[in-house]
This record gives sequence, C-alpha cells and structure tokens, in this order.
Amino acid sequence: MVAKQIYNSMQYISLRKRLVILLVVMILPFITFSVFKAIDIKDNLEQQYQLETLALANNVAHDLDDYINATGEALIPIAANKDVRMQNYPAVKAYLEGVVPKYPFYHLIAFVDLKGDAKVAVMSAAMANSEDARKLASISVKDTACYRRGIVSNGVAVGDFMYSKLTKMPVVHVTYPVFDMSGKRIGFVAAAFDLTKIQNKLMRTGTNKSTILSIVDDKGVYIARSKNPEQWVGHNIANSDRFRKMVNKKSGFYEAKSGEGTLRMFGFTQASLVNWYARAGIDKTYIRNQATNEIAHNFLVFLPLLLVAVFGWLWIGRDVDTLHKKTEELSLTDPLTGLWNCRKLHQDLVSAFTRAKRYRDILSFAMIDIDHFKEYNDHNGHQLGDEALVSVSSIIRNALRDCDSVYRYGGEELCVLLPSTDKASALAVAERIRYDVEHAIFTGEDHQPSGRLTISIGVATYPFDSIAKESLINAADIALYEAKDNGRNHVQGYDDTSPHIHRHKDHRPIGICI
Repeated sequence: MVAKQIYNSMQYISLRKRLVILLVVMILPFITFSVFKAIDIKDNLEQQYQLETLALANNVAHDLDDYINATGEALIPIAANKDVRMQNYPAVKAYLEGVVPKYPFYHLIAFVDLKGDAKVAVMSAAMANSEDARKLASISVKDTACYRRGIVSNGVAVGDFMYSKLTKMPVVHVTYPVFDMSGKRIGFVAAAFDLTKIQNKLMRTGTNKSTILSIVDDKGVYIARSKNPEQWVGHNIANSDRFRKMVNKKSGFYEAKSGEGTLRMFGFTQASLVNWYARAGIDKTYIRNQATNEIAHNFLVFLPLLLVAVFGWLWIGRDVDTLHKKTEELSLTDPLTGLWNCRKLHQDLVSAFTRAKRYRDILSFAMIDIDHFKEYNDHNGHQLGDEALVSVSSIIRNALRDCDSVYRYGGEELCVLLPSTDKASALAVAERIRYDVEHAIFTGEDHQPSGRLTISIGVATYPFDSIAKESLINAADIALYEAKDNGRNHVQGYDDTSPHIHRHKDHRPIGICI
C-alpha cells in the first residue's frame, strides 16, 4: 500500500513537472524567436530602404548629369558659330532667336564678353514680350559665380543658384567658352536653367508619400525638392546637421531631421558634373510602422504553428526548425490554385528590384483579371468558378519560362513577374496567355457576354514606367483597367499619357492585395 502511494505521488509530481516544462519550453523559445525575428525584420527593412533611397538619389543625380550634359551639347555649336566668334551681334541675335524656342527649359541664352556684359541675350517665348526683355542690353553678370567660372573654364561650367536679375525666378547658369577665329578667348555663351521646370522634370519620380527627393548644391542651397518646393528652393541649409553629414563625401547614408522636423533616413550621392548632392529621405516612423506591421503579421500567422511545432518537438521529437520552414512555405502559397500568394509576391518584388537596380536590368510585371467572372459564378456556381480559376492559373504557368513567377493577387486577379523582360517581350507573353485562355474550353462559358471565358491584361516595365515596386504594381493595374475599358479580352501596356491614369489611379491602395 505504501509503495503504491509513493508511485502515485511520483506520477502526480511528474505530471506537474511535465506541464511546467511544457509551458516553459513553449514560452521561452517563442520569446527568443520573437526578439530575434523582430530584430531581423527591422534590420532587413532598414537595409531595404537604405538601398531604395540610395537608388532614388542615384537616379536623380544621373538625370541631373544628363541634363547638364545636354545643356553643354546645346551650347557647343552656339560657341562654334562663326557670327558668335566674330562678334557680329545683330547676326548672333537673329541666330539665337532661332535656337532658343527649341529649349523651353531655359529662361534665356546669352553671349557674355570678357567684361561680364551680356552683349546678346535672347529670352524664351514666355518672357519675350515682358518689360524685362528690353533691359537685356544693360545686364552685367560680372558679380555672379557663372561669370567667375565661365571666364576661366575651357569646357562646361555651372554657376550657383541665384534669382534672375530680370525675372526674379530661381535659375542656375551653364556656360561654355567662346574663342575668336585666332583662338583668343572673347567670352562665353550661357544658358539660364529655369529651376521651376527642372523641378518638375527631375522630381517627377514615383515615390510614396513618406519619401522626399531633393537636390542641394555644395553651399547648402536647395536647387530642387519634391515636396513644398516653393518654400524650400533657394533656402540655405549649410548649418544644418542634414547637410554637414554629406559634405566631402561622394555618397552614403545618414539619419537626420528634415526641415519639417521629421526624423528621416537619407541616402545621398554627388552628381558627376557638378558638386551638387541628390538626396532621398524616408520617414523613420514609416519604416518603424512597416516593421511593426510585418512583425505583427508574422506572429499572428505563425504563433499557433509555433506552439504546435514546440509541442511536437517536445513530445513527438520533430525538428522545430524543419517544421517552421515547411509551414512558412505553406503560408506563401494559395490553397486553391497552388500559385504563390500576395505575401510571396512582395518578397520576390524586393529581390527582383534589388537585382534589377544592381545590374541595370529590366523587369516587367503583368496584372491579369478574368473578365465578367462574377457573371460566370452566378450562372455556373462557385465550384465551377473555382475550377475555371485553377484552369486559368495552369494555362498561365504553362506559358511562362522557369524564371518567371505567377501569383494569385486576390479574387479572380492574378499577376506575373517577368525578370529581364522588356515591354515588347512582356506584351508578347501576355498576348500568348490571352490567346490560350480565349481558346480554352470552360464548362458554362457560353453564358458569358462574349460567349467565351476571357481575360484582360495590363503590363508595366521597370525602369521606364516606374522605379518603385508599389508604383510598378499600380502602373500595371492602371493598364489593366484601360484594357477593360477598351472592351476586355485585351492586352494593354502602361502609358503615362493615358487619361485612364487620372480615372483609376485611386481605385485601391497601392501594393495591397485584396
């Protein structure tokens, strides 16, 4: 009897210990995993946004260099003109009057002599009839940076930010030297950048509302800014922390408060042809919110699975890491079609954009929607609707290369990621998919408005239609809506001049699967 009581007591204590051990083993690994996963997500997101801000800054710097190069190329034939070299001012004026209308981004083009006097200056059409146009002959630029640099330069030179003496508008001058027929320097020709138009040209980059693009010269003066340019262009930030961290560096990253007091993570690079900095800054709060959402999503999805994995590890002996990998793979696929799901799409887009930017490659994205799918479900029932969706998914997979990926975006919407594929090739692939679906046989398709089950496809290509993954999805979505507006059963490439952009751009949040 005593022995039996001892055995029962030991069994009871053993059970309690096992429950305590199970509880500890369930909680401690989860806490550890949560901490490391949170750190990993935060670090990965910060690294991702660092690369994106630097890529945006590089794009703006590249566009700026191209713009200055183009201006130099425009000034070279003017400097080489015989009438300019012989200082035949009436003929030079007539010559420039024929040249200036070709360059709407310039306030004026002028010939300046060694004394700094604008001997001939022709204004753009927008200013030609102003009162200021009559003052051109009396203008002297001897006190400007463009004169000091242009008078000694043997090639293209760029002046500092200034307000035009005529128009009071923000301008920057680009100059090129002029030599007479004997090779003696007699002055230079100059073009005045209209910074308002440069602002529109260089800052017209697809970014989210938490990102700011700007160009700052080597003295700390804003040349252009994507947000509130009227407040900041011409403003000097030389004494600010956000400028001092860039000085004497070619490129890099840093954190600082922007002019509005928002803490941002900046990526910056210096232009090649002028000592100006192109910057892209993203709100740190936005990054933290993205990390928080990603962490919450991960743990809402994986908490039950993690507990099952821990229980199995303790009692069944399964390897926790193996189970976690298997369950993560399951969470990335759509259970009906077997396609990758939207979460996997956004993971792959990050990798694809990073690779495309690193290797200067192209990348196409297609958004696909089954036409009148609601009518198909209403006539045939959801079971046949599901079968049709599975069949369409199979047709798309069979039409793609091994390196391409197809995803279920939501409902009857599918999408395709096409690495190293230009717009023409992507449209050809999309047309093949459209044709295959149109000529496939689906039960009950005779009830469709066209008598067949068909699809519409919109196509967009990086970097021509967008340089950001969210806006590339949006561009393909806009093209899809245009395909539907054009009668459905149609393939449409994105066109940034299409009126459909304004009609459909706000139909749903960018980059969110439904």
